[in-house]
Amino acid sequence: MSANDKHKKRVRPDKHDSPDEITLDDANEMSFPASDPVASSNITRVTEVPEMPAAATDHQNSNAVQGAVDSGTAHASSLRHVNIAILVTDGFEQAELLEPKQALEAAGAVVHIVSDQSESVQGFQHTEKGVRVNVDKALSRVVPEDYSAVLLPGGVINGDALRMSPQARGFIQSINKANKPIASICHGGWLLISAGIAKGRTVTSWPSLQDDFRNAGSTWLDKDVVRDRNFVSSRKPDDIPAFSQAIINLLREQQSAEL
Repeated sequence: MSANDKHKKRVRPDKHDSPDEITLDDANEMSFPASDPVASSNITRVTEVPEMPAAATDHQNSNAVQGAVDSGTAHASSLRHVNIAILVTDGFEQAELLEPKQALEAAGAVVHIVSDQSESVQGFQHTEKGVRVNVDKALSRVVPEDYSAVLLPGGVINGDALRMSPQARGFIQSINKANKPIASICHGGWLLISAGIAKGRTVTSWPSLQDDFRNAGSTWLDKDVVRDRNFVSSRKPDDIPAFSQAIINLLREQQSAEL
């Protein structure tokens, strides 16, 4: 049987999905063809969702966290009193939220999951459902002044949904106007374009977004991490170590400048 035949005969692993979950599954499957090198086939679907602390523990040995600790640039108290919003909705790429979150918390920051969803948001490991993450703050109620930076994880559905949200666009516009750090990875950068703040900036993203950025007046680079003033951007999960470290470095620089 060919690889294509196997793909066509794929059986949905969970027969108890709601109609909304089935729609989310199908959209992700269409977004990542079987030939996509990022959409690995050896992914196990998470059917019993761990709580956030347990999910973060699963990433304790990640390069993102280990690199920050080993480098000596992320001491436990270095980002004390720094509040960071991770802005997401359903369909985010799991590693792009959990690993930077853990690195930032290890550096002393307080991190809130901000979303248009009321209780939790559904993560994905490429094309398969992963963990659900509890929401800390409602997007409709957050105040940009309460945060020092915003992180935008990727995920096709997550990125596409947020760019269509007037509240998400307004929130990120306010953060940028205050010259606070905005960190985007993979498809998270779509929001920068729709918020009208990508023009004249140098960024990177998942490669399929490069035309969108160039059409928006950005300079797009194929690098693991790109920093342009208050922007930090990366391409994909493999770039998370460099991405996390660049965010921490920028935050520490801004913190030092305010002293």
